[in-house]
Amino acid sequence: MIQIDIDADLNMVDDEDRNMARLPKDTSLLRVGNVVVAGRPGFWSWAVIEEITDTSVFFRQISGTEASNHGDLSIPAPR
Repeated sequence: MIQIDIDADLNMVDDEDRNMARLPKDTSLLRVGNVVVAGRPGFWSWAVIEEITDTSVFFRQISGTEASNHGDLSIPAPR
C-alpha cells in the first residue's frame, strides 16, 4: 500500500500550473526539492515540492523514473 504524504486533489493547480494542497499536519518530510507522494488512495502521483507557505504546499507531479533519480523511494515499515 502506498503512503500518501500530501492529501491533495491533483486537479487543483495554481496560475503557474503547479499542484497545491493544504499543508499537512506532519511536515517532517516537507522540504523544497523533496520527492513525496501526493493525491489520494487510488489516485496519486510522485511529486517534487516547489514551495511551502504557512498554510499550503505547492508541488509538481513527476514520473516514477524522475522520482527514483532523487534517491530511494521506499520507507521502512512502521514497528
